[in-house]
Amino acid sequence: MMNLLRFAVLLICLSVNHAAFGQLTLVKDLDGDLLNDTVSLDRSRGVLLCRLSTLGFPMQKSKVIADLGSSCGLEAAKNGFKFFNYQMREGYTCQFRFNPKVRKMELIGMSRYHDGNANLDGSGESSVNLLTNIYLGNWSYFEQKGKRLRKTGLIKQRMVIPQTFLEGFSDAQPGLYRQECDQISRKQASHLRR
Repeated sequence: MMNLLRFAVLLICLSVNHAAFGQLTLVKDLDGDLLNDTVSLDRSRGVLLCRLSTLGFPMQKSKVIADLGSSCGLEAAKNGFKFFNYQMREGYTCQFRFNPKVRKMELIGMSRYHDGNANLDGSGESSVNLLTNIYLGNWSYFEQKGKRLRKTGLIKQRMVIPQTFLEGFSDAQPGLYRQECDQISRKQASHLRR
């Protein structure tokens, strides 16, 4: 009975570990030819690796993603895959989809969350669709005068980030997105504080 209990606890721990850290390899048809393709995250080198059947399975790799969090991985998306990189109080997700015109995996969207500081100032979440260049964000700021957390409301505006394929992807794209996003949320909070 005790061995069965230990086995059950081990299974639960492994399941939680898998759910918390995500997959490091994903096998799925990414290019639409009904043959499985492979995308993986090499944590030791900090790169995404992809093999597409349409191209005869040559290795495609991203540039270095220098700042990988302890909770990062891959998950299947309806069209393509998502790479997520979550840190302690912030994180981002990038979605890739096969572009049949150029026969490459293309970054088509990003989302991020940020828990803000101790007062939750600057906390919220956002996303950008890189095919339509539409940014959506919901952010909060701490109002010093009223000593309370206020929401900016939905922010919707245009945001253009250069077209990026897997081979050109690094943490530069999420970094640029974060900069633009922070600038937008600060501007909105400043406008509302008046």
